Amino acid sequence: MFLRVLLLLASVSLLVGCGTTREVRLGRVESVPSLHSAALVPREGNSNDMDEHLSAALEAHGMALKAPLRAGTRKAADVDLIVTYDDVWRWDVVMYLQSLTIRFYAGASGTLLATGRWENSALHGLQDAGAVTREVVDDMVTRLQAAR
Repeated sequence: MFLRVLLLLASVSLLVGCGTTREVRLGRVESVPSLHSAALVPREGNSNDMDEHLSAALEAHGMALKAPLRAGTRKAADVDLIVTYDDVWRWDVVMYLQSLTIRFYAGASGTLLATGRWENSALHGLQDAGAVTREVVDDMVTRLQAAR
């Protein structure tokens, strides 16, 4: 009996510990532009792989990608969205994505439109960074389009 209870508790702990979280928060939705073009704003430490994942996720929604903008840029009249992200990676036999935060700003005004955040659990999994990025961007774009 004791062994069964112990196994049940261990199973529940693993299931709870392996869950990830994902949330999207909208900013000032009264200023949502059309979503036809976007530009990434690189940050020190961003990787080419994550830039490519994010670019592919935006292009999957029909957005034309413009040349990357200078670090710190929050306004640009020639794009609908300015996109920034922060990714945190950890090492556990292999590198794995611990968290990802993506922010969409309105190009013309610099207004924060949406923030999408994904976080791995304490008992992390080895999720595909491209799939995680697509899921977060999909949620963000869907919520913004619904708010228009």
